Amino acid sequence: MEELVAKRYSNALFEVALEENSIDKTGEELSFITEALEAHKDLFKALKSPLIKPGEKKEMMKNIFAEQLSKETMNFVYVLIDKNRSGAMLEIGTEYHKLLAGHNNTIIAVATTAVSMTTKQITELTEKLTKTSGKTVTLTNEVDPSIIGGVFIQIGDKIIDGTLKRRLTEIEDRLKEVII
Repeated sequence: MEELVAKRYSNALFEVALEENSIDKTGEELSFITEALEAHKDLFKALKSPLIKPGEKKEMMKNIFAEQLSKETMNFVYVLIDKNRSGAMLEIGTEYHKLLAGHNNTIIAVATTAVSMTTKQITELTEKLTKTSGKTVTLTNEVDPSIIGGVFIQIGDKIIDGTLKRRLTEIEDRLKEVII
């Protein structure tokens, strides 16, 4: 449900930003908001809380963000508060950036590895993904020691699972099928 809400609101915001010729600026402002909400969990809890009145939430957001955000982006935040959708702010930011990437013929990819990738490895993987996808790839690296080794890549809606954890699970499944 929240994903559908995020897609609807991000599409609406993107269309307005496109008309206003401010899609990049709006994307930067959304990133600013979502980074602040992720860094300050109490602020995000307050924004989602049904115990705080919409007017108080608007005033809080105005005091924090009014100087950094355009009037259009602030109005968008107010609409989310009025419609009781402010809890979807992070997902809306993610969906907006997907739309922005598609518009700019870029695609966002995340490479999850057991240890941090070097700059050289990131560059090489970015080049390979750019060649295979035909789009400019923006790659980030996340670390998850539980994958043991290899790389798990999510590029757009596609997943490439080259992890040692997956291979070990496949071997385990095959061994379970062996009849002794």
